[in-house]
Amino acid sequence: MKNILPFLFALLLAAPHVQADGSRFVFGMKAAPNISWHRPETRGFERNGATIGFSYGLIADFLFAENYAISSGMHILHTGGKLKYPYKTEEDDLIVDKRRDYSLRYLEFPLTIKLRTEEVGYVTYFGQFGLGLGFNSKAEADERIPQPDGSVVSRTDVDISDEIRFMRGAMIIGAGLEYSLGGRTSLMAGLVFNNGFSNVLKMENPYDPNASSPSSMVNYLEVTLGVMF
Repeated sequence: MKNILPFLFALLLAAPHVQADGSRFVFGMKAAPNISWHRPETRGFERNGATIGFSYGLIADFLFAENYAISSGMHILHTGGKLKYPYKTEEDDLIVDKRRDYSLRYLEFPLTIKLRTEEVGYVTYFGQFGLGLGFNSKAEADERIPQPDGSVVSRTDVDISDEIRFMRGAMIIGAGLEYSLGGRTSLMAGLVFNNGFSNVLKMENPYDPNASSPSSMVNYLEVTLGVMF
């Protein structure tokens, strides 16, 4: 991770000094359904399933060479995941398994290097890798808490903004293709894996205040559909 960031920024700084022959900006719009899940790193915290999310936004590619581009943009990302973890009930001090389904929204800014093939027929293939930085704008959860009498207390759309960190960092790996419609317009489709590497949780240990704070990353896999022009 530490070696990728300086490499990306070095290319970004060098791009304006590349000869302008063939260099150009390409803009686009994307929409992308995704499947998201937690990757907990704290003992007792378990992944309890995945959630379906969605992202949409703008794409900006700077083609600084015939087959190379710096790709960025601005996306509204809806992601989440499901966790199960020990929880101490307030009335009886019993330890139960609390289940929480997260619904998180981020304003995300990716920065990737895109490697492109020559156009084959009307199709250009590409691969990309880089980093993403997201800023949380909304955090809610549905939760279920078992009770000593066997019942379950359920809550929906609980505001958990105080328990989610403001920034989320991730590594981005993807591949896809563009189908030329003529001129500078093309349709784009791709598959992107967004691998979170920063803890999204900001909370005390829910059953032992003296233990270390819990840690969990959020990953997602998305199918990207868009148009470039």
